[in-house]
Amino acid sequence: MIFRRYPTLRRVIVNTKTDKAFRGLLWRKAQGIMVLRNAELLRDNGTSLKVDGEVVIEVRDIDFIQVLP
Repeated sequence: MIFRRYPTLRRVIVNTKTDKAFRGLLWRKAQGIMVLRNAELLRDNGTSLKVDGEVVIEVRDIDFIQVLP
């Protein structure tokens, strides 16, 4: 099964293949990228660091996505 729909305009945590994780609003997915707004970089110690602007992540670099309630 191929997953084609993305939970746009939902709060998500995006876990990348480089062991970085971002929490934010999934604004859009287009042309192999995902754009997060109001994003935070999640740190290993349980804290987060607010990221200015938008975060652009290539879909091929994503390990998995968690949709938040």
